[in-house]
Amino acid sequence: MISRVLYCAVVFGTLVACASTTARGKEELNVGMTMERVRALLGAPDDRSFRQTDEAWQYNDVVGFGQCEYLTAWFTNGVLHAVTTRRGSSVAGCGLGSSAVDWGQMPKAPVVEVNVSVQ
Repeated sequence: MISRVLYCAVVFGTLVACASTTARGKEELNVGMTMERVRALLGAPDDRSFRQTDEAWQYNDVVGFGQCEYLTAWFTNGVLHAVTTRRGSSVAGCGLGSSAVDWGQMPKAPVVEVNVSVQ
């Protein structure tokens, strides 16, 4: 009986731990936020890229069995300009599915979220 309860507790704990960490904070993101506020909501980025006065923060999260979400927070002059997301298959974790920042994908107009499906 104790082993069954322990097993259930471990499974439940694993499922909670695998929940998307950025999902909880991304719904609170707004254009114009400071980098400090974004970091407080999402935590430290998995990767950062720079271009003149622009900076891109990338986050990788498991969002389901075999699925990853890749979120990019785009900043201009230290202020959140846009947030884009895409989903893709998990291959040995989400880090391998991450790609280098494509500055051509930075939205021209401020936007909170754009979803792109990746097959």
